[in-house]
Amino acid sequence: MKSLTLLLAAFTLLVSGCGSDSSPDTSPSPTNPDTTDISNRIYVLSAQSGGASLAGPHYTITLNQVQPEVDWYTDRPERETGDEDTTSLIETNWQRVYADTAPNALLQYTNAAGVQGIFGAVSEVSYNAQARTLKFKLSLDQDPDETSPSAGSFQTPVLTLLNNLEPSSEGSSFALYADRTSVVAGNQGGYQLVLENVYDDVFWMNHAPSRAGDFETLGNFVNYWPDRFADAAPNASIAGDTGQGDYDIMPLTLSDPVYDSAARRISFTAVPLRGTGTPDIGTALKNAVLFVDAGERATPSGVFAKQWRGVAYSAVPATYNSNPTGAFFDSDVTASAFQAVWGEKDGCGRNDLQAMADVGINLVRLYDYNYQRGSTKWITAGDGHIPFLDKAQALGIKVIIPVSNYNFMRQDGQNRPWDNIEHTVAQIVNSVKKNGVIHPAVHSFSVGNELDLDKYGMTWHTLIPDAVRVVGILNKLAPDHYITIPISTADQNKFYAMFRQLLPKQLYQKRFYNSVQTFKLKDGNDLRDSILRGYDNLKLGVPLLITELGTYGYGRTPEYKITSVLGQASAVREYTDSTPKTLVKGFAIFEWQDAHWKRNGSPNDNSESTFGIQTYSGSLCQSNTGRFYMEGTIDGNHVYNEFHPDVKYSVDKLVPLTSSAHPKGLLSELSVYFK
Repeated sequence: MKSLTLLLAAFTLLVSGCGSDSSPDTSPSPTNPDTTDISNRIYVLSAQSGGASLAGPHYTITLNQVQPEVDWYTDRPERETGDEDTTSLIETNWQRVYADTAPNALLQYTNAAGVQGIFGAVSEVSYNAQARTLKFKLSLDQDPDETSPSAGSFQTPVLTLLNNLEPSSEGSSFALYADRTSVVAGNQGGYQLVLENVYDDVFWMNHAPSRAGDFETLGNFVNYWPDRFADAAPNASIAGDTGQGDYDIMPLTLSDPVYDSAARRISFTAVPLRGTGTPDIGTALKNAVLFVDAGERATPSGVFAKQWRGVAYSAVPATYNSNPTGAFFDSDVTASAFQAVWGEKDGCGRNDLQAMADVGINLVRLYDYNYQRGSTKWITAGDGHIPFLDKAQALGIKVIIPVSNYNFMRQDGQNRPWDNIEHTVAQIVNSVKKNGVIHPAVHSFSVGNELDLDKYGMTWHTLIPDAVRVVGILNKLAPDHYITIPISTADQNKFYAMFRQLLPKQLYQKRFYNSVQTFKLKDGNDLRDSILRGYDNLKLGVPLLITELGTYGYGRTPEYKITSVLGQASAVREYTDSTPKTLVKGFAIFEWQDAHWKRNGSPNDNSESTFGIQTYSGSLCQSNTGRFYMEGTIDGNHVYNEFHPDVKYSVDKLVPLTSSAHPKGLLSELSVYFK
């Protein structure tokens, strides 16, 4: 049996000719005395057989032996279900539900080729109650191609009519196909919906007045579930064959998807929507389509539809006054080994991510990143960063994943990092995959840090072309995600122009953003004129994100630093809030905490060690890292390395940077500009 989703006619649908955007009519009349708003209902109509004729981008559909009653359930957050006389829906309530905007619908059916489906806008609906025939037009955006369902007769059709949305709202429903579904008793009580032999592609379809439909992977559907349905679990319906020659339709509320890709099995916690005519909860359905309604179809390519207010994060412990060693050798504290720092582990937790979310931070910019964290196989991506990304996603925070500067080095002892750059970039991308796709908490990828400045004995003449090459590698591996090359303000306009020239046009225009790191102050409008307005005046057409916004605090009073950073944050907010079409898309404050390790071995502070929004004050608690080792075979030889044993470490207590004028501290004061 072929998958429904592989046979669906996936088209961007025609908006013109489908009616206006007027709202459903809920006013009483002689034929419509009920004023209840029924515009949020999803209607599911079934029949015994049918046929389709095709003319251009329109199917003319006839359904025979239509069931005299139509099942319906409400769009979330309401939890109602019921049935309605088919004649009443078509002749009386159609106008009331859809007004002059033709609804989108999914028609599924079986024919000699298997289970098929067509998605389109429904119009010109007529119903003959005596003959029990329903006719309508299903409109597509373009002529069907060779993968589209053909015209002809079919059996057991099911028509699912989506509710319309108010312009300019947009939402999508999702269709999953499985060979078999069942509802079974759950481990903790209640029920579980189980789909066996579920197919890898999920078809998404927008609600009218939008006319779009396409595919995404099942892994992506599962990963984005917490984002799409955070406010309320979705209502859903299963339409499938009971083995009696017809389809049953079962409405449910779903939550907590669990996906086993190897077994091709997905399960949900399920709450039946009880109503007239719903089948027995234990009914097993074959050749079933699960229809899930309706969530925002957030995608990585839409990341700059909003403003980002974030923080640079490199939480190296206070005990280090030079480059960290031992368990912290790679400066990558976002791995699961250090969960007590950014979350909580075994009763010990600083909960940095929660503290960020509490003040309105929605973006975390990282620097050092070891893709091997979470793996015991030699130079293979591990899953050690997935818990951090899961926690960030749950809190509404996105994360910029870096290709660290270390990877641009030509020689580091016996290692030659740049020689392995393609492997390294591939493993970085693999390390942020969950269910086979890039984690939804990933905001974008950044390439190096200020490679416009001299590093490792190299100048920008070498480093910038290297960075451009890495952007190209990333784009092939993560084509839906944005990528950036963070630069300083030494000569930012020169490098903005250079990126535009060196990068492929399509990549630059669709998946690249500029990022700059500036300590310019609000005083004298230097920040506004040189960085913010200055960027918009260049008219480059791609977004700008300030990936470091801060000030040198060494030798200055806390009051100077606090007022300087607050001034910078206020300047960006004032500019972006007053410039609706700005390409400046936010900022990240540098940085979350002081960096003692930048003292370069000296016990005394310097200009690199006092950037923190917060400082240190002793130990909060102690936690264990767990062991980190790798082994494998290279060129026939067994290789082994223990990066560190199971280490107990102290979790620093962070305290606010305060002054007499700002006793609550810099983080608290910044919340005004984060939110």
